[in-house]
Amino acid sequence: HELLQENLEKLRKAGVHVLRPKLEEGKAKILPPDEILDFIIAILRPKDLKGRRVLVTAGPTVEPLDPVKIITNRSSGKMGIAVARAAAARGAEVVLVYGPGTEIPPPNVRTVRVERTAEMREAVIEELKRGCDIVVGAAAPQDFVVESIFKEKLRHSQAVEIKLIPAPRVLDGIRELVPNAFIVGFKAEAGVSDEKLVEVAKEKMKEGQFDMVVANDVGRPGAGFGVETNEVIILTPFGSKKVKASKMEIANIILDAAVDKLRGQGQ
Repeated sequence: HELLQENLEKLRKAGVHVLRPKLEEGKAKILPPDEILDFIIAILRPKDLKGRRVLVTAGPTVEPLDPVKIITNRSSGKMGIAVARAAAARGAEVVLVYGPGTEIPPPNVRTVRVERTAEMREAVIEELKRGCDIVVGAAAPQDFVVESIFKEKLRHSQAVEIKLIPAPRVLDGIRELVPNAFIVGFKAEAGVSDEKLVEVAKEKMKEGQFDMVVANDVGRPGAGFGVETNEVIILTPFGSKKVKASKMEIANIILDAAVDKLRGQGQ
């Protein structure tokens, strides 16, 4: 209701922290206790990112097949939203480049909405031109786009052949734009071992010149898309470790490493 929203905004301006409900089945429901606890812990954290600018990507991207149909993936945006929320709670200026995920963006971050992979890359580059201290690429952009989008709606009565070509990589070459930033890449796999996750994370770190890569197997219970927890391998130049925790806890592990690196640079 309009009056309720006005009063909530007054409370926020007065410094009151408001935890939004979760929208499920068309209804607003109170969050589970672990998410409420994460929210409270975030409020109480030291503001060790005050004065820092953080860019986060989150959610999927979509690519059209025809005027009606699209190809996409199951990403909800939960992991990226958790990072954005955690960074804002630690005092950072946060920009969220967000595809069509199902999670509600935090009210205290600036959100740039995008749909296609190319749009996400363009938005990231534009934001990085303004400078950035931390970049967390938690989105799950489409790996492929349709080479020739059908101008008319495809009919069920006819078989079609669709040629997919590689989509642009959202974080390719961004090290040149922000040479001193702490850059985190994410790598999702399915049905692989921990050893394989470490292997692909090392490849991604080398290719992207990242400071950290977070790899996970989206097929494991309690990990991947649409759930509140995650099981990840976190790789840095100093080694790797396996973490199974809430996405908010993992977000703060990532930011802890970023803070340590930035302090080491004397910034």
